[in-house]
Amino acid sequence: MRARVIRWCLAAVWFVGAAALAASEAEIVDLAKRAANNDAAAKVALEKLAGEDETLAEHFMGVLYIGGKGVPQSDSQAADWFVRAARKGHVESMHNLGVIYERTGGTLKDAEAARGWYRQAADKGFARSQARLGEILLAGGDGAPDSDQARQWIEKSAAQNEPRGQYLLGMLKLEGRAGIERDEAEAARLIRLGAEGGDRDAQYRLALLHGTGQGVEKSDALALEWLRKAAAQQQPDAKYLLAAVYARGLYGVKRDDKASVALLRRAGRQGHLDAQYAMGLAYAEGRGVERDASEAYGWMLMAARNGHPRAIEFVRRVQEGTRR
Repeated sequence: MRARVIRWCLAAVWFVGAAALAASEAEIVDLAKRAANNDAAAKVALEKLAGEDETLAEHFMGVLYIGGKGVPQSDSQAADWFVRAARKGHVESMHNLGVIYERTGGTLKDAEAARGWYRQAADKGFARSQARLGEILLAGGDGAPDSDQARQWIEKSAAQNEPRGQYLLGMLKLEGRAGIERDEAEAARLIRLGAEGGDRDAQYRLALLHGTGQGVEKSDALALEWLRKAAAQQQPDAKYLLAAVYARGLYGVKRDDKASVALLRRAGRQGHLDAQYAMGLAYAEGRGVERDASEAYGWMLMAARNGHPRAIEFVRRVQEGTRR
């Protein structure tokens, strides 16, 4: 009897000790922050916790790999860690898996799997996944658009003050889509909330609204302010439009061809067709850069391959000229 009591006491002491050794959420977050700043010891500690099935540590290991912070960037390793956490119900890991499967190239790209993970997280109330799922359903994805379901998910997201959901709902109201009555003032209010929450597309749209006075005060100063905020977040349309502002000296901005070309270059590298074409023209004309026929042709060829009609015509003329 005494031996059993001793064993029970030892087991109790071990359990209390193990609980004391378990890392708290704040400690795991701190380890992740330090690991992202190249603290090797923190990375080892975080990975050890993740290897011991600590869900939050698994999630943050995925975050490190997807961002290439403190470890080599690897979407596949990020996905491996996120799957472990997601299978235990971690909703942000579910959302991140959706992002990886939707936007990563190669063998990881899987639109069906992306929607599946977004839906799982959305069903659990994760507002970002609700917004993204609504956006996919609105566009149709691989099937027919479902505007009713899309609206429902977007409304759920916006009700949680998710900036993306607010922006999407604002756009539905602005355009009178998905069974929603058009209401410019309410649309502008929602888009502003999304912009203030940091959504770059909302910031770009709010700039356009202020530029035209649609649903808001017409103000060149506010249009420029929001355009710059969206461009700073790498919104390609905002960079292209801001490049035009610098090229023409609009909104009280001093004309600056070099600043314009710098913005066009960044937008073009993101795949913006008109920016690619404009870069070709800039090199062809020597505007903001030194004239360079080879660079001009390279940008025009890029735009042509992506379907820009004037770039296609430019490339055709060049190729016909070289064959003569």
